[in-house]
Amino acid sequence: MKSTFKFALCLFCLFMTVTGCSHTSPALEKEPIENTAFLAVGRHLEINNTNDSLILYDYKEALAGDGLYYASWRIGDAVPYENSEGDTVDLYDAQLYLLLGEFTSSINAQSSMDEWLEKAESNYEISAEEEIVCNEQAYRMITYTFPNETNPYARGVSAFGVYENSAVCIELTCQKDFAGDLKAIITGFLENCTYIK
Repeated sequence: MKSTFKFALCLFCLFMTVTGCSHTSPALEKEPIENTAFLAVGRHLEINNTNDSLILYDYKEALAGDGLYYASWRIGDAVPYENSEGDTVDLYDAQLYLLLGEFTSSINAQSSMDEWLEKAESNYEISAEEEIVCNEQAYRMITYTFPNETNPYARGVSAFGVYENSAVCIELTCQKDFAGDLKAIITGFLENCTYIK
């Protein structure tokens, strides 16, 4: 996968062991994925991306049977980058990653969200942590830098939340010279995330 060095994909691999096969949603096969502004993720999350600079880049529902969904958006044009594993991948000015897990109970969803948050807190250098509410949904937001110098991204902001039996982790990371306001971008994105019954 192109962004194996990202935390969201680490979570993806942490919680499920898979062979690497994936399935793109039939709704996205009708037109190029980058033209998709509206995306339904799982059974309860609808995203209406109104930020023209955030371009849908990838969507996987390979683990839908296990209740796990992954999507990513990019900002800027791709440049080739050789990661720590020696693979050449596409690198963007910034990327937003979404990991959604659907569980058998709200207790399991909360437990998973707590694990994701704990993992982030142990791997990142946290500079701020706060509770926010976007579009009537509560999130725990953290702001951080990356201590690992091999990571091409310098800093990021993540939001973690629980809606009924679902847990979500949304992470926005960027390169050192990215001029955009990460908190404003992720907050705007979250304001356009709607959880439905």
